[in-house]
Amino acid sequence: MTLVQFVNYNGLQPADAIVLRKKFMGMVDHYAIYLGNDEFGTPKFVANFTKGINIIPDEEINEQLQKYVPERIEKFEGNKFERQSAIERAWSRIGEKAYGFFSNNCEHFKNWVHYGEQISEQVDRGGTVLTVGGAAMFVGGLLTSHKKTRNWGVGLLTLGVILKSLAERKEG
Repeated sequence: MTLVQFVNYNGLQPADAIVLRKKFMGMVDHYAIYLGNDEFGTPKFVANFTKGINIIPDEEINEQLQKYVPERIEKFEGNKFERQSAIERAWSRIGEKAYGFFSNNCEHFKNWVHYGEQISEQVDRGGTVLTVGGAAMFVGGLLTSHKKTRNWGVGLLTLGVILKSLAERKEG
């Protein structure tokens, strides 16, 4: 399936996001925003990669669509004026090089384009798992007087709280 066929088949409109499942233990999704077609009718996508926020080269998006079958399409839910604002938000950050796996990843970018808020549910879920697991280890260590378990619990609990704070990236 060509890129144009993919866009047409899925009824993509500018600001819609495609969600690709990455291979890292099957737990991390990758998000790309459809910007629309260029003057030659070629679909253009943007994403926040480790190298920054960039338009994805045609060969690379084709490769990703072959390698990672899209898990889902997240349609932009606003009206045409809100959709235009979302596209402007995406364009305004192209070239930015401030990627952070936990603090400014592709999901943060997708949610900022869609909702104007940089939030990562994936990072939040990871923080929750570490917070709950760390709290359980801490309590278990207290109850059994096992110092190492208690200390590991405090460390994991702290890391979980930090991740949860990074899940919602604040500007400024």
